Amino acid sequence: MSTNKGFAQHPHEIFSEWYRGTTPGQALKRLEFHYLSSGLKLTYNQITLQVGCPGDAPPLEGLPHGTSCLVTAGLKAANRAPTPLFAAPDEIPFGAQSVDIVYLVHVLEFSPEPCWILKECERILKPQGQLHVLALNPWNPKNLPRCVPMLLKSAEISLITPARVIAWLKNLNLDTCLVAGFSLTPECCLPNSGSLLSRSRAHLAAAYAVRAIKRRQRLIPTASSWSSIPELIGGCGSIETAFRMLEDLKSGHWTLRKRSGT
Repeated sequence: MSTNKGFAQHPHEIFSEWYRGTTPGQALKRLEFHYLSSGLKLTYNQITLQVGCPGDAPPLEGLPHGTSCLVTAGLKAANRAPTPLFAAPDEIPFGAQSVDIVYLVHVLEFSPEPCWILKECERILKPQGQLHVLALNPWNPKNLPRCVPMLLKSAEISLITPARVIAWLKNLNLDTCLVAGFSLTPECCLPNSGSLLSRSRAHLAAAYAVRAIKRRQRLIPTASSWSSIPELIGGCGSIETAFRMLEDLKSGHWTLRKRSGT
């Protein structure tokens, strides 16, 4: 990675050079690519959106760094390359509930408003859609400070812990969990499962992957309006009386009265 530009470079440029031009950066890229490809199960007309592709495409003039979007439209477009778009990550040019899977690849660290980006992702996700967030981990005590020291010294980057990302996503009513951590030395993917030691290693890895699912929300009534009609309770009247009371209830003329012999 070249260092002659020093701190005149934008933090995302520093990261992009490290990501594509250094041994630990390429190791992280391989691990994250394997994670993304292993979880990508395309179906017919499924829309997959990747926000951020560090080191693969330069930003356009006037747009923030790390704003490139790659779109793949399922099996129908499997015979052609993904379509590149350029837009600000907090103004994603897609309609509400129009995307099946969204990948945020090292975008939150370089954004002044990461919460708004997550809100945009929640907006465009279909019900049961998935959001995958890949980011650097400030809790890593060893690999990260040694691998990207220039990036960590920049005041324009804000590394976000997995716990904070999970809290933000839960505020958006998404089912969220830390899936895995990525270790650079040695190069391996650490799943957040198994023993306490294994889960701790995933939480302290150099980078991490958080998955969120947008569940379909259904309103369940607290009580049915017809359940309070005495004639609908077994043994409390004839079926003809029950139907008559329902018709009165629909017309707004039914009033609660005591049972009588008539």
